[in-house]
This record gives sequence, C-alpha cells and structure tokens, in this order.
Amino acid sequence: MDIRLGARDVGSLDPAKTKTGSDEYVALQIFNSLIAPPRGTMDIRLDQLQPQLAESWEISDDKKTWTFRLRPGVKWHKGYGEVSADDVKFSFERQLDPDQGGVHGGNLKDIESIEVIDPLTVRFNLKQGNAFFHAQALTPGFGRFIVPKAAVEALGNDFNTGPVGSGPFELVEYQPQEGITLKAHEDYFLGRPPMDEIRFHYIPDINAATIAFIGGELDLTSGQRTTEWVDQVTKAVPDAQLIAIQPGSLQFLHLNMKVPPLDDVRVRQALAHGIDRSAWGKVFGEVHGPLETIVPQSFYGAIPLEEVPRELRYDYSPERAKELLAQAGYPDGFEIDAIISERDDYLTNMLMAQDMLRKIGVTINLEVQDHATYHANIREDKGTIVELSTGIAPTAPAVINEFLHSAGAVGQPSSLRNFSHYGNIGGSVDELIEAAVVETDTEKQLKLLHDAQLQIQRDVPVLPMQTSPLIAVVQGDIDLGYEPKGGFGQHELATARRVGN
Repeated sequence: MDIRLGARDVGSLDPAKTKTGSDEYVALQIFNSLIAPPRGTMDIRLDQLQPQLAESWEISDDKKTWTFRLRPGVKWHKGYGEVSADDVKFSFERQLDPDQGGVHGGNLKDIESIEVIDPLTVRFNLKQGNAFFHAQALTPGFGRFIVPKAAVEALGNDFNTGPVGSGPFELVEYQPQEGITLKAHEDYFLGRPPMDEIRFHYIPDINAATIAFIGGELDLTSGQRTTEWVDQVTKAVPDAQLIAIQPGSLQFLHLNMKVPPLDDVRVRQALAHGIDRSAWGKVFGEVHGPLETIVPQSFYGAIPLEEVPRELRYDYSPERAKELLAQAGYPDGFEIDAIISERDDYLTNMLMAQDMLRKIGVTINLEVQDHATYHANIREDKGTIVELSTGIAPTAPAVINEFLHSAGAVGQPSSLRNFSHYGNIGGSVDELIEAAVVETDTEKQLKLLHDAQLQIQRDVPVLPMQTSPLIAVVQGDIDLGYEPKGGFGQHELATARRVGN
C-alpha cells in the first residue's frame, strides 16, 4: 500500500518529539497508546474508551488516581521483549525531563508521580483531579504513545528515524526525503495486519501527489482542501473513496506578543477586525467550517455564540481596525516579517490574511519555508504571526491548555504550542482553566470554561480563521476496515486490505 506524506522529510518518529502530522501518521502505525476512542472517531467520553495496551483501568472518583492493567504478552518489534509497566513509566517520565528533548511534556503537567505496582500495572497520581487527563495524556496522538525503554536507551538518537514500537507495523527502511517502508508485525497483539507492507512517500507538492494518485501510484493521499481539487480527483478516479473528517483541523493565527507591535492589545484587536472570516467560506466552500472563537462550537465546553458580546466577536470592519491602529500609534499601519509553511493550506490561508491586512495598512513580509523547517522554527520561537492548522481532542480544556496556557508557551522546557506567549504576556486564563478541569459540578465547570473563553476574546492572542475538514482519497480497491468519522487526519492501517484479498 502506497501513501503520500505531505512533507519533504521526517522530523522525528520518536513519539516524544513528533511535531508534524506526517510524522504522527507513521508513528500511529508503529506504536500504541494505553487506551483509545472507538476507531475512526474522536469520542473521548470515558464510557466509550477502548483498550489498547491497557486491558482494564480504574479511575478514582476525584479523578486524581488513574490505574491501568496492561495486556500480558504484548511484544515489542525487533526482539526487544514485552511491554511492561516500566516501559509506560519511562515513556511519560522522559517527556517530563527537559534534558530528554521531549516536546509534549506540557500535556503531562498534572502528573505528580507514576508508580509501577507490578510488572503489568501502572498508576498515575495527579497533582489535582483532572476529568480530561485521558484526552490530554493517554489516547493516541502527540506524545501519548508508549515506547520500549530498552530500545530508546540502546539506540539513542537513532531512535528518531529507527523507532521500535508494539504496533501493527514495524520499520524496515527510512530513505531521507524519499520515504519510509514498514512491514507487518507478525506478532501484533490484535492480529497480523492484512497488508504485508506500507510505503510512505514524501511528496510535498500537491500537484505531484494528485498526478501520482490519478495514475495509480498512490493508494491513499491527503488532498487540497478545495472543492476544485475534490472535483478534479473524483472525476478522474470515479471509484475513489473521499474521506472528509469534520471539524478536522483548527486553523488560526497566533500573535507573538513578544514582538512589537503585537504586544499592544489594540493592535491585536485591529488585526481581528481586519480579517474577514466570511471569505474562507467563499473560497473553500464545502471544505470549510466556521471558527468564530478558538474553540469550535461542537467541542465540549465551547462558549455559545449568543453568550459572546457583539464587541468581542470582531466583525469585519477595516474602519474600526484603522481607528485602533491609530490609537496604538500606528496611523499609517506597520510592516512585520513572518515565516510560513509551503504546504498548500498554510500558504493559502496566510496569503488571504496578508491581502486583507494590507487593506488596513499592515504589510506582512512572508518567507516561505518547507513544512518541517517551519515547524522547527516556530517551536524555537522564531515566528511572529504564526499560522497553525491542527487537530486536537474535542474539548475546550484541550484547546486552551495546548495553545494558551502559560506552561505551553514555546521557548521553555516542556512547551506545547502556545506561540503567542499568552499567560506570560498580555493576560492569562490559567487559573480559570485549572479550576475547570477539577470541577465536578458540570454547571460550574461550564461557567469557568465560558469565562476563560470570554477573557481570551478580550485579549486576542489568536485570530481564528476556520475549521477545515481533513480531506483524503483512497483507491476503490482499498478497504480501511472502518469508517473514518473523526480524527487528526492520520488513518489507522492495521485492518486495511485490498478488496478481494
């Protein structure tokens, strides 16, 4: 089976260090998490969670103690033995150690300690109760996969491109800027995959990927989020299966408040008034969804739009934008340098914003970079107006903790993706969100979450643009073995097969 990765090369396949969706796509086939939502969904309700490496679990009433019993006999790839509670403890603790180079430690900030009760039982003791701990730290996705301690210690930096997991496929070969080959894990605990081999190909150019798919060189490819692209491919390959996952990725602009004049709230409010969010619907049509605030309306804890005062909705108004810029001391506008990924959705969104903001006197000088380099640079706090397109667990706390909690600010140990430095500069909702995750009264919890989102609207650390369903097409003879309804755009391939095989 041949699959496109929309990047130029790997960043890291070590789950503690993955930064891009392309790296995560490969990692999803190699590793397992403790638990997972039902396949093809993002349903993270506790009563819907499915066993992965853990076969059972217990959660204390106050949500401070989470205990997991592992499946016995789960084998690591390449003869590294069996998955143990020591491996689980190691996987999480290495991310909490800044010297280990992990980039997802902020998701684990609530962990007080991890105990190995016996070889197959591990317990997480949290600093405080957290009803969303499973969504932050335990289900599949960035930083939440389990790795073998022995392999990480033996391979060192080679683990980045030579990972060892317990998942349905194991690494055979990595060719820089070319691709990655995986083979079926014969001893996979959920059964050997039907596919003998998976070949991932690095094809950053969407036109090249489209031609390869139409020509039958690719079985599955991510697609351009435009109606024109969908029409082009489905007409050329009539039996192609279209996969559109809603709400897909959240797309917004972080405003780095360490960089003048973005440190002035009036400037940030001006930029918000200078962005016409209705344009995204006109440009992207059926592959567009609204994002009026940073938390999509379909996510748990999102503030209803009717509770957002009109002045905090930042309706499109170039006149009001210019007034605010003048008040901030920029009557003629200003120029600012910014970097952006060459990936089609990133670049299109930023070019749209660049054109709109030019009309209020704001000139964005763009430097286009390859996707992996762009993500590496924004992680090192080299961005000014930083675009991000990403999927995330469907809760308000997940969004706010990841992008707006002070502990997640880039440029510090265990950072997440707070590129604006909100919480350290220009306001904070840390206390509100921390109180919400431990609150057991639903009404009080929602009030805290709504208050936090109103404060974010006042401070404008980010500019929401749209949600964008994750688009992919699959050749008609491929059956994934489940229906993808939600997720991060990476498809599990453990049950994928060719029809008739």
